[in-house]
Amino acid sequence: MGTLSAVVAALSAIAVVMAPFGLHWIALIVGFLALFLAAHLGARPGYFLTAAALMAVSAPLDDAFEMSRIELRLLAKAAEDGDLAAGIIVPLHEISASIAGLLIVICLVLTAIAIAIAGRSSRRRGSADGWAFYLGESDALGDGVSWIGKAASFLYVPLIVVIIYDVTQRKVLEFVPTFTETAWFHAFNSNKLQEAEWHMHAILFLLCFGFAYIKDAHVRIELVRDKLAPRTRVWIELLGCIFFLVAYCYVVMRFGYDFAQNSFKLMEQSAAQTGLPLRFIIKSFLPFGFLVLALAGVAVAVKCVVYLFGPESLRRASSYYAGTHHADVPKEAVTVSSAKN
Repeated sequence: MGTLSAVVAALSAIAVVMAPFGLHWIALIVGFLALFLAAHLGARPGYFLTAAALMAVSAPLDDAFEMSRIELRLLAKAAEDGDLAAGIIVPLHEISASIAGLLIVICLVLTAIAIAIAGRSSRRRGSADGWAFYLGESDALGDGVSWIGKAASFLYVPLIVVIIYDVTQRKVLEFVPTFTETAWFHAFNSNKLQEAEWHMHAILFLLCFGFAYIKDAHVRIELVRDKLAPRTRVWIELLGCIFFLVAYCYVVMRFGYDFAQNSFKLMEQSAAQTGLPLRFIIKSFLPFGFLVLALAGVAVAVKCVVYLFGPESLRRASSYYAGTHHADVPKEAVTVSSAKN
């Protein structure tokens, strides 16, 4: 039941972003009720933390308490024409828009309370302490992000196939110019192939950013970091996650969602006459990819909190980002480094 509640909360967070203004409130209320139920009952590791992160960003991501001028003008006209639903939504918007900032803060506070309740409830369900619960959530969320990255990595296969075919087709045209008159060439012309290449390349990288961060494979300034104490490294990691990584991901998601939404409304096509249609699909991966990266940041931040403030018994299990390991260091060396720290 707890896992189902977490899933409902996650779906409600998506509905807050995508539903029309009047339904935002329903989705928001249902989402927080489900989140608190999941916190009390417990859920499969990773589900609760994912739902909590999605609920925390859902309201500010799409300005859930405000409408655009065009939407407000249309609703006001509908209210004047006697539309009952519009007559309810317009005054509701006037109230919510005036206190939108406060409402967003309330959503963040409710999310924090739900996370605290989940930690306490885990102790009642037999967990050694709440810190072990948070560490388990972090590990499971990190595994989910890694799974997305590993799945996206298989795009290398069709990407290589498309590149090979594109190069081969160009060579064929040098010897058989009439090939341009065939139906096959029109279906798979060079413009479509080149756009497919960069589409797959973009999706691959966007979905693998989070995986790379979970595995600590991004570039670091080793000359400085390797000389710092383990706790200092973790403090820098935690502050960087909160104030830089997650904050930047939010900005990209906020404007990337509008970017994709406008493309969908226009049914945007390729700028090339013979290019790929439905440009909104590739644009949708921009906010989604940074959402995955933000979830990776949440997983890392929680693990850092456990390392800094949790019990000594969990220090080694949460010390991954306290070490000096890097992507090119063998796994055995990583284990030894973590053990020493």
